[in-house]
Amino acid sequence: TTAVVPFLLERVMALTKKQIKEFKQAEEVAEDYYDFSNLADDIAEAGDKGWAKRVYKKAEGKSENSDDFCNLADKIIKNLNDKERAKDLYKKAEGKSEDSDDFRILAQSIFENLDDKEWVKNLYKKAEEKSEDSANFGNLADDIFENLNDKEWAKKVYKKAEGKSEDSDDFCDLADKIFENLEDKEWTKEVYKKAEEKVEDSDDFRDLANNILEKLGDKEWAKEVYNKSGGKTHEFTVTWEVKYYEDNASYTTDED
Repeated sequence: TTAVVPFLLERVMALTKKQIKEFKQAEEVAEDYYDFSNLADDIAEAGDKGWAKRVYKKAEGKSENSDDFCNLADKIIKNLNDKERAKDLYKKAEGKSEDSDDFRILAQSIFENLDDKEWVKNLYKKAEEKSEDSANFGNLADDIFENLNDKEWAKKVYKKAEGKSEDSDDFCDLADKIFENLEDKEWTKEVYKKAEEKVEDSDDFRDLANNILEKLGDKEWAKEVYNKSGGKTHEFTVTWEVKYYEDNASYTTDED
């Protein structure tokens, strides 16, 4: 009997009778990963780490994909400070990872919570293999540069992003990344030129002109690009927004 008393005292001190009742009811009706993991968060925050641990275990049983396992590991480190258990969950998340973003997001969590750079590096390699478009490669290069400080690898991945860029937005976003992280003005200029070739409407011309002025300080080129926006005005369609209010609900329609 005496062995049980400290646990009971801890429970009583940590949670009120009302909290215990509410948490038990919530646990009985919980169905999926988010139900259990969010409940465990609340229990841990209220002070009962032991109960939270058991509910997190139930959440693990309901986890289905990389995001679930990764998110659960993040929570367990934050609320229980259990890095070993989190490590096991991150491994399960890796096994469930399917695309570039899965591997990249998992790598970010491991970088922030475990500081295991070798593991992070291996995940970035897998993310690179799974990358399909400019955004995949560009975001990955950002992370490689910021977290591993590997400028050469980041440069190679940005080059792949350039090869996958299709429209003005792709090239503009990439040029911004190259300028901010690599500080390579010549390459930035080359990519902005490719963006200029892909521009299709006035807004894109104006955005590109602003970027050229802000990043490169080239007033003449920015002015030249901005002036091109006037020649594209005929491509715009005027949109009128009409709102109807009925029973506190609003409906929006667009008409040319």
